[in-house]
Amino acid sequence: MAEVIGSGAAPLLLVVDPGPREASAGTYSGVAMAGQSLLAAELSRRLGAAGAVVERLPVATDRAGDFHWGAWFSAAARAGRREALVAGRAVGAIGYAGAGALALLGDRQLEKLLSPLPGEVVANNRYSADAFVVAGDLDGALAALSGCGTDNAAVRYLEDAGFAWRDLAAAPWSRFDVDTPLDLALMRLATRLPGTRVLDGVVAAFLEMATLPGGGGLEVPGLEAVGNVIRSREAQLLVAGRVPSTAWSYLETESACRVRCFIEERGMRSARDHAPRSLLADWSSRLGPADLVAELATLADAVILDSRVLMAARVGSSDAAAWPPEEERFASDFLDRTRVQTAWLAELTEAAAEASVPVVLGGHALVSDGLRLLVDAAWLGR
Repeated sequence: MAEVIGSGAAPLLLVVDPGPREASAGTYSGVAMAGQSLLAAELSRRLGAAGAVVERLPVATDRAGDFHWGAWFSAAARAGRREALVAGRAVGAIGYAGAGALALLGDRQLEKLLSPLPGEVVANNRYSADAFVVAGDLDGALAALSGCGTDNAAVRYLEDAGFAWRDLAAAPWSRFDVDTPLDLALMRLATRLPGTRVLDGVVAAFLEMATLPGGGGLEVPGLEAVGNVIRSREAQLLVAGRVPSTAWSYLETESACRVRCFIEERGMRSARDHAPRSLLADWSSRLGPADLVAELATLADAVILDSRVLMAARVGSSDAAAWPPEEERFASDFLDRTRVQTAWLAELTEAAAEASVPVVLGGHALVSDGLRLLVDAAWLGR
C-alpha cells in the first residue's frame, strides 16, 4: 500500500512529547524537560501550519531499560496511520521529530523536510537524524525502521531498504537539537543574534526566566572569554568532538583566531556494532581527566570540548543510559562540581572550572551549530 505524497495526501508527523515526566524542581533535568516540552509544542504547531498532520508521541516509560526505538516508533506510526485512514485522511508520508529537534530551523527548510519524493527520505542529518520524513512504500519503511535501535540511525536503515536520501545538514541550524540545559542556553543566545528565527513568545519567555539549580539563568559558561579568543588574531581556539565539516568551515572562515580541531566519533549514535573510541578519552583514562584538561589548555587560549565522546568511549557504548546520570552530565556542562558524583566526570568538571584558559563542556549541539552561534555572538559582542 504505497501512497504518493502530493496527491492530496498529507505527511503524518509523530513528534516526541516529553510530557509531565517526573523531575524534581530545582534540577538541571527539570529545566531540560520543561524546555523540551515547550519546544515540542511549538514544533507541532509549526509542522501543522506547514501542512502536516501531527500526532503526539509520548515518551516511552521503559527508556532506561530494554527500550528499542524502532519497535516503539513503528508501532506508534502504524497506529497513527490506521487512525488517519479510518478518519478518511490519506497519508502520503510518515515522519518523526525529537522533542528538541529543529529548534532553530527556518520555515523554508521545514517545508523541505516535509516534501520527500516517493521512495525518498528527507532528514535533518543523514548520519545522525533527529527528524526525518519518508514517502513511498510506507509498509516497507516501517518494517525497516522496526529494527532500528535509535532514531539517529533511521536514515541508514531506510537506505538499506532501498530508499534514496536527501538531508538538510548544510542548512543553517539543521543540526541544532535541544537535549540539555546548555543547549537551551545556546538557544537563548541565538535569540540575541540576527538571522535566527523568531521563537514563540512562550518559548522565548521561558529561556529568559528559567533558573538553574545554582541560581543563575541560561548563560553559556565562559561566553565572553571565548568571544575574546575568537576575535583575536593572536589567539588559538581548540575544539574537540563530533565537529561536522560545516561547523569547521564556518570557524575557519569567520573567526579571526587560529583553530585547532580534534574530530572524533562523528555519527557514533547511528553506528552499528561500534564501540566508541577516543584518543582524548584514552588520555583521560591513563593520566586522569585533570591532566587532559591541563594539556589541552597548553594548546590553545580557549577549549570547547564535546564531553559526550569521552563518556561514550570510557564505557564503550554510545547509549546515554550507560553514561553518568543525566543530572550529572547537565551539571558538568555548567561547571557545577557539587552535583557530580561520578569520580572521573567530577575531576573533569573541576579541572575545567579551574583551568588556566576558558573551557566549555557540552554535547553535539555545542560543537555543531553551537559553534556558529559562539562565533556570531563574538563579533556582535553578545
